[in-house]
Amino acid sequence: MKYLALLLFISVIYSQDIKRTSEFKRDVAYGQDCDDTEYRDYKGYPAWKGYGGWLSECDSILSVELDKEFAIKAEQRKREKAIQDSIDTQEALAEIDNFDLDAMWENTVWEEIQDVTTVYAEVEQITAVAGVRGAEAEDEALEHLYYRRSMKGLALIDLQKAYGKLMNTKDKLVDSDPNHPKLEKINNLLSQLEIKMKNS
Repeated sequence: MKYLALLLFISVIYSQDIKRTSEFKRDVAYGQDCDDTEYRDYKGYPAWKGYGGWLSECDSILSVELDKEFAIKAEQRKREKAIQDSIDTQEALAEIDNFDLDAMWENTVWEEIQDVTTVYAEVEQITAVAGVRGAEAEDEALEHLYYRRSMKGLALIDLQKAYGKLMNTKDKLVDSDPNHPKLEKINNLLSQLEIKMKNS
C-alpha cells in the first residue's frame, strides 16, 4: 500500500510537468525576503510549488497583500456608504417632517359621487359572484366613493374664494414690503384666476 501511494504521488508530480522558467533569484516583497524564481506548468500557466496562479513565492506574497489591501479598502467604502445612506435617510425624514399634511388635506376640495354610469358590453362567459348584486351593491358603494373636485374643474364659488384669499395675502405683503419677491407670483396667480372666473 505504501509503495502504491508513493508511486501515485510521484506520477502526479511528473504529470504536472512544472518547469523553472527563470534563474534562481531572491527578492523582497512587502518587507519579506522571498524566492522570486519563476515556475510554469506544461501549458505555460504560473505554477509555483504546483499551486497554480503564482509565478513565485514573491508573486504569492504580493497577491495576498494586494488582496488584503483591496478587502480593507472595500470595507472602508462600504462603511462610508452606510454612513452616507444614514445621513441621506435622516435628511429625507427631516423633509417629510416639514410637510404640513393637515394643510394639504384641508386645502383639497372633495366632492361626493352621486351617480355611477353603467356601461353594458358583451362578454364571452358570465361568472357568478357571491355577495350583494345590482342596485343594492351600487347604493352601498356610492356612500364610500369620493373624488377630488379639481379633477373636473373648480366651481365659480371656489375660484372666488381662492381669489379673495390671494388678494388678502397680497395686501398684507404690500403693507409689509412693497417689493416683496412673492408679489410677482401672487399677481400671476390672480390673473390666472381672473381668466378662469371669466370662462366659468
